[in-house]
Amino acid sequence: MPYIVRPRRLIAIATGALLAFTALPAAAQAACPVTPTSQPFLQFGDSAYYSLLSNGHFEAGTTGWTLKNSRVVSGNEPYKLRSSTDSKSLAVDPTGTAVSPSFCVGLEHQTFRLFARQTSGTWAQLAINLRFTDANGKLTEATVYPLAGSGVGNWVMTPPITLARNLPLWNADQSMPVQIVLDPVDTGGGWAFDDIYIDPYKRS
Repeated sequence: MPYIVRPRRLIAIATGALLAFTALPAAAQAACPVTPTSQPFLQFGDSAYYSLLSNGHFEAGTTGWTLKNSRVVSGNEPYKLRSSTDSKSLAVDPTGTAVSPSFCVGLEHQTFRLFARQTSGTWAQLAINLRFTDANGKLTEATVYPLAGSGVGNWVMTPPITLARNLPLWNADQSMPVQIVLDPVDTGGGWAFDDIYIDPYKRS
């Protein structure tokens, strides 16, 4: 499994940034709206209900996304979680980034998951980041899950990646807009992404 390596540099970035979050006040906003849910990862033993991130399947384009050296391409993750007719994914060049549409996060939004695949290069790193503006108006971004590859590989599914607990949120009435940033680092190779799902902690 080439993607279980945890680059020390990225872990250090994430750890330091997350410790810094504990000193920040949370932004109090209206509760997050209810979103449609399904159980896309049930076949893998994950019975949680998830909401698909806006255009997180890339079948309808990338409206709402901010892309640099990135594009929608043919080729879907092999399990076709959303639909058996899905046939596209998002390709990000080694020098590119992909920033998701903003979505509301409260304490109920515990995790998110996605599929990723290294598409070029002999060795590559990827930083999956969260970007948000804190209560003081400072734009903050930190790596919450790093991946490393040792060559062009197959699609891999991330584990549930912690979401709300990586943000300055402590009370049930707090929420904040957040973006996911997909960032190949060190220009070691390109990546592809598909089926990005957010868990709003619905169990029935």
